[in-house]
Parts: sequence; C-alpha cells; structure tokens
Amino acid sequence: MKPTKSTKDRSLVGFSLMEMLLTVAIIGVVAVMLIPAISPMKQGSSVQVARQQQAELQTALGSWIAATSSGPGGLAAARGTYNSAGSKLALLQNYLQPSTYSMFSGSGSGVTSDALTAAGASLQFSSWGVDDAPSVNWVGQ
Repeated sequence: MKPTKSTKDRSLVGFSLMEMLLTVAIIGVVAVMLIPAISPMKQGSSVQVARQQQAELQTALGSWIAATSSGPGGLAAARGTYNSAGSKLALLQNYLQPSTYSMFSGSGSGVTSDALTAAGASLQFSSWGVDDAPSVNWVGQ
C-alpha cells in the first residue's frame, strides 16, 4: 500500500498568490501593448468593407441604368429619372440584395453605413450630365 501524502506536502502543490499576481500583471502589460497594434487593423478592415460597399453600389447603379435606359425614352429618360430622384439609393433597391440594401442609409445623393462611418467616410452619388455617367464617389478619408 502506498503511503498517503501529508497535509504539509499538499500545500506545496499549485501556485502561490504572488505567482498568480505576477502572471496576471504580465498578461495585462502584453494586452496594453497589443491594443494599439490591433486598432489600425480594425480601421483597415472597415475601409476594405466600405470600399466593397462602394463597388456594390456602383454595380447596382450600372444595372439600374442598363435596365431603365432600355425602356421607353432610352438613356435620356433614365437620366431624367436619376437626376430628379429624391433618394438615389432608393432607385437601386431592386438591384441589391435585401441584406446589402439594409446596411445603407441616406437621403438625396448621400449614403452611409456602419463600415463607412468606422472608416470616416461616406458615399456620394454624382449628378448625371449629358457627357458623362453617374458614379458613386468616396467622400472623406
């Protein structure tokens, strides 16, 4: 039969309070040093998502133009509808996925989203002249 450990031996097993406090302090110092390094990464990902949203709106705008200009009145009628629209974003509702459309908010020619706000920017629909095409422009940083 094996001898049992005495209570004195059991007290030597595990970590002391000082060891635990030192470990927590080291983890805290490492965390404080990592937070500034991680913050720009988050900013960069917000900009990337916002740029993707800009591309999605530009694609939807192109689809709207193609569909609308193929109807009666052609390109001139599509241009008139676009320029007189109260909300350019509302014109594109049927050309975006519902989940994508719900990310955006805006009125008139301005558009924003959570990613755009985090990136410190917004999107602006340009006016549509006779000699150019409308675009979705980045406004801000």
